[in-house]
Amino acid sequence: MKWNALLKTLGFMSLAATSAVAGPSAPAPKNPIAPAPVDDDLGITASIGYDSRYVWRGLNFGPNWVRAGISGTHTLVGGTGEDNAGSTSLLWDVQYGSIAGSNLITNTRSNVQNNFTYERLQVSAALAHDFGPATVSLGYRYYQNMGAFDTLGLMNAAQEAYLGLATALGPVNFYSTANYDFVNFTWYFDLTASSTIKVTDSISIVPFATMGYGHKMSWQFARGRNAGLANTWVGPNSTGPNSVTGFTAVTTGVRFPIKVSSRATLTPYIAVNVPIGATANLASNVRYNGAPDSPYKSVLYGGVTLSISF
Repeated sequence: MKWNALLKTLGFMSLAATSAVAGPSAPAPKNPIAPAPVDDDLGITASIGYDSRYVWRGLNFGPNWVRAGISGTHTLVGGTGEDNAGSTSLLWDVQYGSIAGSNLITNTRSNVQNNFTYERLQVSAALAHDFGPATVSLGYRYYQNMGAFDTLGLMNAAQEAYLGLATALGPVNFYSTANYDFVNFTWYFDLTASSTIKVTDSISIVPFATMGYGHKMSWQFARGRNAGLANTWVGPNSTGPNSVTGFTAVTTGVRFPIKVSSRATLTPYIAVNVPIGATANLASNVRYNGAPDSPYKSVLYGGVTLSISF
């Protein structure tokens, strides 16, 4: 009995000593650290915009272009924390635009008048791989031209395969594409240079310049129909841009991205488009047929885009 009592006493003292060395239990933190937020960015951007002129690949298609679109960038392979071999992403884009209202066009020779409307749907998808020094993309693009140019048979739909290359030399970013339209059998090449000048955390200035070159370019106008443009009436005997090989135009301007919230950016811009080479020579051709030459002449224009990321 004495040994049992002694063992019980020693056990109690051992427990008490352990508690004294360990000290009291730590209190719960008053301000617990919140877990890191989950990245809920879907990689999708929606946009709406307006351009005082719709200039596409060096040609002035017409005034008051209203547009909307949605695009996405989604990493498929690689990326931060996975490997050092770069990343492969899926890029997709859907754009729709329309000339607001219609334009009353008069052919000065035949005195023919017509209200032209023009709309365009553009859908594209590409795979892009970031190699580090440069990003290479390979994609497909579909165009559906609508409005009077479609109903009159003056324009075709188009399908393009394209190869893109993006890189940077110091503060200057370069992007170039080679585009082959296998419906209209034309090539178009372009090179764009831009640089971002940060003014504040919310405002930047982005000067840019683009030069284009075409091979048997038709701007998707139907060959043999002698098509014209949105602000040019073209009769059955007139000539238009059926085939152009050479430099098309230089477009240069400045964008002013303004970050209005964590997800929304407002981007006004101003630009000038200067047709060169074979494109500039088209002006004399259409003047000979009594049509306006404004699609092939230099034009100052501007616009604004509101984009929201999700």
